[in-house]
Amino acid sequence: MTRALTVALLLACGTLAGCATAVIGNSGSSDTRTSAQLAADTATSADVKAKLLADASLKPFTISVLTYEGQVTLTGFVDTAQQSDLAGRIARGVKGVKSVRNDLTVR
Repeated sequence: MTRALTVALLLACGTLAGCATAVIGNSGSSDTRTSAQLAADTATSADVKAKLLADASLKPFTISVLTYEGQVTLTGFVDTAQQSDLAGRIARGVKGVKSVRNDLTVR
């Protein structure tokens, strides 16, 4: 139950953050995405994070997911190269992901 609640809260926060940026605007930024693309990227990041959370072998709270025009970047820390590879494979399998840049650090 706790894991399901965590996933729900993470998705809600990610969605709200994207909506706030779309509504308030991103003044002073060079981000050229449309509000529709920004919303799609936010949803893609949330979907990737949810899939990472669903895998018990990963520590998803040490992995950051950023999406720009469908290109996902994974950053953060994992324990093994296998976990890094797994996170990349999971991200590539999410709808809306065009490419994945896996910048995870093994420590």
